[in-house]
Amino acid sequence: MRKLRLRPLLVWGFMAGFFALFLLRNGGTVPILQFPARIQVFPALLREGITIFLFAGMALLAGRFYCSLLCPLGLFQEAAHGLGKHRLAGYRRGTTLRYWILAATVISMAGGTLGLLHLLDPFANFGRGVTQILRPVIVAANNSLATLPLPGGPSRFLHTLPPAPVTPLVAAATGVFLAALAAWSVFRGRPYCDGLCPVGTFLGLFSSHSLLRIRFDENSCSNCGRCETACPVACLSSLERKIDYDRCVLCLSCIEACPGGALRLAVLPGKEGLQRRSFLRIAGGLGTALGLTFVRRNVKPLGASASAEPTGPPISPPGSRSHENFSRKCIACSACVKACPAGIIRPALLAWGASGLFQPRLDYDFGYCQFECNSCTTVCPTGAIEPLSLKAKQRVQIGRAQFHRNACIVVKNGTACGACAEHCPTQAAHMVPYRDGLTIPRVDPSVCIGCGACHFACPASPKAMTVRGLPYHGTARPVTAPGEGPILDPLKEFPF
Repeated sequence: MRKLRLRPLLVWGFMAGFFALFLLRNGGTVPILQFPARIQVFPALLREGITIFLFAGMALLAGRFYCSLLCPLGLFQEAAHGLGKHRLAGYRRGTTLRYWILAATVISMAGGTLGLLHLLDPFANFGRGVTQILRPVIVAANNSLATLPLPGGPSRFLHTLPPAPVTPLVAAATGVFLAALAAWSVFRGRPYCDGLCPVGTFLGLFSSHSLLRIRFDENSCSNCGRCETACPVACLSSLERKIDYDRCVLCLSCIEACPGGALRLAVLPGKEGLQRRSFLRIAGGLGTALGLTFVRRNVKPLGASASAEPTGPPISPPGSRSHENFSRKCIACSACVKACPAGIIRPALLAWGASGLFQPRLDYDFGYCQFECNSCTTVCPTGAIEPLSLKAKQRVQIGRAQFHRNACIVVKNGTACGACAEHCPTQAAHMVPYRDGLTIPRVDPSVCIGCGACHFACPASPKAMTVRGLPYHGTARPVTAPGEGPILDPLKEFPF
């Protein structure tokens, strides 16, 4: 008998969307591919506080429907368990640890830090896994194939791609987490969803008495126990004919496993009233939603520690407006990391301090912010990086160039250079007379946008041109002919 074939199709469709979002550089600019990012709980909360009530309403109507289809880490666990095909142990009571984790997440946000959220948010963990592990592997494999002497047919579709940006410590931490979770999921189904995920716990506060739920048909049940061992979160007891609806992720595995059709999706009968425990859960959920909305609107983040970034404050992407706005909204999902064609937006471990664990920054040792690019401003799901038109982005001051005179090779070696002025798109770095017919750089801070072209082009070691991040982004003075300096591909070498 054919049963519920729609959900597997939806699961594969959403997983394809999640992978496209983080694998394809322009994936986030395609409207249909923006949907998976826009319907994530914490990103939606940070973008607009009122959306937390929309998710609460959805859970009241259809339980943890989000966990069933819209959570990439939940689907990752389900896939890992499916590959292992390990038989599950059966019903287990839910642990109270999940409520403490949710409370700790809310309290940490109230204290001005998103560090715990960066570690626990399922969307952020999945995004880091794809951008820091899977994408670099795919790019490396593609480039290896592109160098092989293949026949004319396949070789036409293979082109060498720029290396995917990787931060080794972040990649290692993410790899350990996902490997451990995959191994755990083989034997336990969806353990993260059941006991650790703050998103699932929050939705469970409302789904404990949702309208749409899985129901038992007493007359058809033979008590074979197949539904119980099929449940990936161990929330179903076939002996007691009960389901812990606050833990149920609506994966429908129990319905698929039932040979007699004793389980089905049904709407809550009107005779079933709101029990006291369910009422308390819903009241607690509404209180949490109100608290999260207050946190989002009123709490300022903790600043980065002074020792975390010895060379100066980190540089946040254009569109982030300020360090405060970026730290308050960024969940470290790496969507902007994937979108940057220059590969200079990279997740950092502690550049933003303990409160900004894994949040990205611009690293000009690998390239510079392209004058004709605004890709990162189009993909952020939380509003940490706000959309900017290309014209507006070209005048945003994200940092300020600093000239270190004694490090310049014109001063040290007495030879001509001018690489910084040659590659500055706004001519903020320009050459002025020095001595013996030589010229030396000078920086006009009023037109400097902090793009890092001067830093990347500088042949001196240590660099004679560096860029210091600005806590609050400014607006550069318009220049007569912006972009007179040649704009080079950041992935090509400078001729020095």
